[in-house]
Amino acid sequence: MLNSTILLKVASWVAIVLGVIDLIRGTVHTFFIREIAVVASGIEAHPDALVLMSAFGMSNFLTGFLLILIALKARHLVPLVLLLIPSAYLLGSFGMRLSEVTLESAFNGQYMMRIYLAVSLLTAVLCFVSRSLENRIRPPNPHKMI
Repeated sequence: MLNSTILLKVASWVAIVLGVIDLIRGTVHTFFIREIAVVASGIEAHPDALVLMSAFGMSNFLTGFLLILIALKARHLVPLVLLLIPSAYLLGSFGMRLSEVTLESAFNGQYMMRIYLAVSLLTAVLCFVSRSLENRIRPPNPHKMI
């Protein structure tokens, strides 16, 4: 059986790694925007597209710093936060479909994002399943959060 305490430590390290990836994405989207738009994303370097990519980079800084902070200071929240990440992207994808927004560029970053989202989801699910199995064996601690 998987130990939920060990999995929570692993999940915290996963959150730190994902946070660092977000900081790198934020740097690339904000400071190397023209290069990343043309080379990696295949997007025409139109000013509106660059502003939107830069805004996304700013949100990457936020999520990167928050993931690292939560992993270091509120480890018990990491599985929930990791579950929120793919949930937010799923909600955004639904909104894009509802708004009939389609992708025309290569967007090579989608492959890295699929791995990022899969790692987030898999890690969170493992933590929740492990905790659930442990709670079946022994009753949960009422003083422990989440």
